[in-house]
Amino acid sequence: MRIIPVILCGGSGTRLWPESREDLPKQFLKLVDDHSLLQNTIDRAIKVTACPAHDIVCVCLEQLAEDIRHVLSDAGADGHILCEPMARNTAAAVALAAEYCARTFGSDCYIWVLPSDHYIGKLDVLHHAVEKAVQSASENKLVTFGITPTRPETGYGYIKCEKSSDLSILPVERFVEKPDFQTALSFLQDGSYYWNSGMFLFRASCVIEAFTTLSKDILDAVRGAISEGSLSTPSQSGYALVPKQPFDKAIMEKSGDVTVIPCDMAWSDVGTWESIWEISQKSEEKNVTSGNVLAVESKDCLIRSNAGRLVAVAGLENVVVIDTEDTVLVTRKNSSEPLKKLVEQMKDETRDQLYYSAPSAKPINT
Repeated sequence: MRIIPVILCGGSGTRLWPESREDLPKQFLKLVDDHSLLQNTIDRAIKVTACPAHDIVCVCLEQLAEDIRHVLSDAGADGHILCEPMARNTAAAVALAAEYCARTFGSDCYIWVLPSDHYIGKLDVLHHAVEKAVQSASENKLVTFGITPTRPETGYGYIKCEKSSDLSILPVERFVEKPDFQTALSFLQDGSYYWNSGMFLFRASCVIEAFTTLSKDILDAVRGAISEGSLSTPSQSGYALVPKQPFDKAIMEKSGDVTVIPCDMAWSDVGTWESIWEISQKSEEKNVTSGNVLAVESKDCLIRSNAGRLVAVAGLENVVVIDTEDTVLVTRKNSSEPLKKLVEQMKDETRDQLYYSAPSAKPINT
């Protein structure tokens, strides 16, 4: 049995601006500890699967390949880097990875698809979940990992599971898009819904067969781009023809052979400043600080000084203050949607602060 970790290195992390930027997305940042999120993902994949470091496969945009190479090197891995000429969503990335793994490692290898920018605090729980996932995948199932909800979260997708005699491997009834608050609350109370973690495990041959049956247009376009370019670098003109679809919609929601491994592994998608506050070590006042920070009569705050300046906060609650070389962000801790809109407005105005490569900016804390 050979498990190949496939790490999807896309995403821009707009809700983590101004540290996450267009040319240095959040997976390259040290947001939780002294290692980048991507390096932690690589280390975690190696520990859980006991795979050789050189078996790691990363899928990324072509312009991020050199950054990925550096992180792999720091983790003691050379690995395999698949360069997408442009972003075509996760179905394209998984199809490309499946073709690469089947041709490179053999069609019977197991592919463990991982986002590059998540946090998992309980490796022992994850290890057990992966063992169960392999057990289910050996029966030609497409396996995903479900997180038991702890709150009525509206920012995650949900998976409703059928009842089963084996509570460690559950058949999927349906996938649900991000719900409104009342719907999310009903899911929490129901007990048969799980957060969709975005991790998957299956045989390379099984997922290729699923693409052939359920989303042949995506697979054919990816294969065409490979034939025009190469297995690790598809052609730009060919890849532009790949339909844009999430893997969940293209395959998982259509398949009748999907199972969920429920697991409570202290998981976070590290998608917002509030999520970073939640998983970080806090002071007695429940503040999370980094760098040159002084907080007085303030609580439940996240304050980060990345440019060396003193960031002083007095008499505030539930706020986020992020100081970088060229930008200061002040927002409420739960204001991820307004922050996303702010970044969209900056794109419309073509502001330099969207990029670290702007003259006034420096990549801090990477």
